[in-house]
Amino acid sequence: MPSFVLNIETTTTQCSVALSADGKVLALAKSNPSNYQHAHLLHTYIDQVLSDHDLSLSALSAVALSSGPGSYTGLRIGAAAAKGLCFGNDIPLLSIPTLDILAREISPSEGYIIATLDARRDEVYYAVYKHDYKVIQKATPHVLTGNSFSEWTEKGPVYFVGTGLEKCEEIMNDITQCIFPPASSYPSAEHMVVQSQKRFENELFEDLAYFDVDYLKAFQVTPPKKNALGQ
Repeated sequence: MPSFVLNIETTTTQCSVALSADGKVLALAKSNPSNYQHAHLLHTYIDQVLSDHDLSLSALSAVALSSGPGSYTGLRIGAAAAKGLCFGNDIPLLSIPTLDILAREISPSEGYIIATLDARRDEVYYAVYKHDYKVIQKATPHVLTGNSFSEWTEKGPVYFVGTGLEKCEEIMNDITQCIFPPASSYPSAEHMVVQSQKRFENELFEDLAYFDVDYLKAFQVTPPKKNALGQ
């Protein structure tokens, strides 16, 4: 009996869901609308990937969630859905750091991978990996300068991925060791499946009662606009 895992990624404007079996993608649904539509799209995509293989929720072995860092809105919706599925079907929850997912968009044969998430202005969140995806530095906020990441560029080629890629390229394009591959800028659920299978096999399950995602940046509430009556 294969291990079916539902992989959910909602940390950016892109919403994606992948159904996997024993570490291989069976079905994928994703889109990247200009504004957040995760509340509507997520459950539609879950139904879609399951129906593509005539599976019900009861057939799932686990749910895997991209756990951040990322946007408050996307993470909140993804976490609520994942926890609800796990509670309702008595299956374990797996969590995978978002930057780990981004790193697996490429597969270089040498050097380092720096996965980035745009944090507005000149700031990014980043994590550093060896070319074999071994984590060297976990998620860290950073203000970009011309000398950013010199610790790594001095040692070998550095491949950049993620939503902060363009920002890094603008500042560091003249550094020979910096490589900006034409990969997708957004984390996506199909890049979760190998990690989610390993975590499932090793029983690295989250405690549903205490699990929380990694927002990193405090959520800032925008006051609602007043109408013509000042209300």
